Amino acid sequence: MICSSTSYAATHDVIVQDNNFSPANITIKAGDTVRWENQGFNNHNVASQNLDFMFRCAFGCDDSGGNGDDGIGWTTQVTFHQPSNTIPYVCEPHQSIMTGSIFVNNPVPDEIITIDNNGFSPQTISVFKGSRVLFINNEGEHNIKADDDSFLCADGCREDGMNNSQAYDGFPWQFFKVLDEIGSISYHCENPNHTETGVIHVIEEPPIFANGFESP
Repeated sequence: MICSSTSYAATHDVIVQDNNFSPANITIKAGDTVRWENQGFNNHNVASQNLDFMFRCAFGCDDSGGNGDDGIGWTTQVTFHQPSNTIPYVCEPHQSIMTGSIFVNNPVPDEIITIDNNGFSPQTISVFKGSRVLFINNEGEHNIKADDDSFLCADGCREDGMNNSQAYDGFPWQFFKVLDEIGSISYHCENPNHTETGVIHVIEEPPIFANGFESP
């Protein structure tokens, strides 16, 4: 299936200043990224106060091997692959006055891929660049790993800055993944008891002209 349109993911910028985040409260969609930039003169970091969406970042994030402690002159980002109610966060050195929150909406996916003990369904899809794909585990212990190592996800994803499991995990889990690189992505489940494989072809969306048609 090729989607007729895409719900492009966005990157939401938050400025970390001395004693505040700007904007302090934002609403995003699952699959979007929040990027923080410390423009202050004091040491700051960003640390989640939600046990289901844990992240702690400054010069990198805790789960990526980066420095999650406070510091100055850094830019860091977290991708939110799953919908959630409000996720409060603080600057740990100034948590009594520096607070923020993120609300992650549940978007309408461009494509849905399910996985169970019989494999991925559909096994092969074509989507436009920027598409937001929803992966759902319906049965069994699975994860999803790109053959080129570009992503690894289950209950969370490797690049999302959170302390979530990426190993094959049991039912249920789901996540949104934005596909923004042209090309074909082969992927599989790492559970040695399963041999599921799939392919996603990511193509450029054709231009829309004023008359609503492509040029010949």
